Amino acid sequence: MEDAPHIGIVVRSLSHEIGRAVSAVVQNELGDSATGVQSWVVRYLYDNRDREVFQKDLESKFSVRRSTMTTILKLMEKNGMITKEPVSRDGRLKRLLLTPAAIELQDRIRNGVDALEARMKENIDDEELAAFFRTAEKIRANLHKEGTSASVNP
Repeated sequence: MEDAPHIGIVVRSLSHEIGRAVSAVVQNELGDSATGVQSWVVRYLYDNRDREVFQKDLESKFSVRRSTMTTILKLMEKNGMITKEPVSRDGRLKRLLLTPAAIELQDRIRNGVDALEARMKENIDDEELAAFFRTAEKIRANLHKEGTSASVNP
């Protein structure tokens, strides 16, 4: 008798598959100048350009540690994709802004990522997709109960 599938293994495997596919889309459009994760950061900053976005917002959105996001943002800044701008109310806070070059790249990346998203949804009806998102959110909530996410955060 085969063991029941483990949520963590299935999600981790799926995450790796999606990450590789997004990286392939980005590399197809940009060569080695950006990674899949950077493309998600660019898209998030682009979609939220009408408000102030800080590093902590990205850490929360992508469920990554501060050190991980710091590394990502330093590389993006070095590659001319973002700038950091102090805000007048608190000099310690740095608003993240896309450079004009990153905005141009974003349009090219968006088309590829949207096509990938459509491919992932093939043969999945709206009800199944809604159930998937509800289930994923319940798993996330379970991990955040009583501070357990700190001990299992990737």
